[in-house]
Amino acid sequence: LRSQLFKTTQPFIFSFLLSFDAQPSNLFNERMNVLNGEKGNILRNGITFSERKFDTTNLPEDVQRVYEHLKAKYGEEYALLFVFNMRTAIELHRAWHMTLLTSKILQQVKDKFGLCMTWDLGVIKLRIRVEDGGFELHRRVPYDYDSEYQDIYMRIAVALINGQINVHEALNFQTETRQGVHTAVSGKFLRDFPGRLVLYPLEAATCAVIFFGGDWKDAGIA
Repeated sequence: LRSQLFKTTQPFIFSFLLSFDAQPSNLFNERMNVLNGEKGNILRNGITFSERKFDTTNLPEDVQRVYEHLKAKYGEEYALLFVFNMRTAIELHRAWHMTLLTSKILQQVKDKFGLCMTWDLGVIKLRIRVEDGGFELHRRVPYDYDSEYQDIYMRIAVALINGQINVHEALNFQTETRQGVHTAVSGKFLRDFPGRLVLYPLEAATCAVIFFGGDWKDAGIA
């Protein structure tokens, strides 16, 4: 009975199997392309990102002179990297206790992009030398510890080193950070008067205890 049933159904089974196309379907090909990354590449290639150029006209005059010299000699990107490293040094060095971290980040940017520049991180004075002393820029940097701003500046530098952003984006992020674009309203209140007056007693008290080894009585007097 089984052999007769097989003989009867065999032609129908073969015809049913042969009715399928040996080639994969379009849906299958599309799914495989997605898995292999080809579809993702097509999508990424179809998207155009608008890049915001950094405006160098707002830079200080001495920085602009150095920028124009480096741009003519080494190209725009190299000159912008110098500007970025100098601005990073100024903002991070406002907190004196971050001197070692500031120097380490500056050195990483210098080594990553091959910048020919050195620096002296003084207590209140910052010296930047370019091209073996061909240019030397001085900045007086008063102490102004701002953990959020300095943390953002550090993150911007790390992102640039890791290739996650380009130098134009990094400089624009720095400008927006100084403008408070990425800061909450409460943070803006404490960074400007009269809200800043609330921080002065707390800053004096913590400095008396942490930096000068005082006790809580000294903190209260400060």
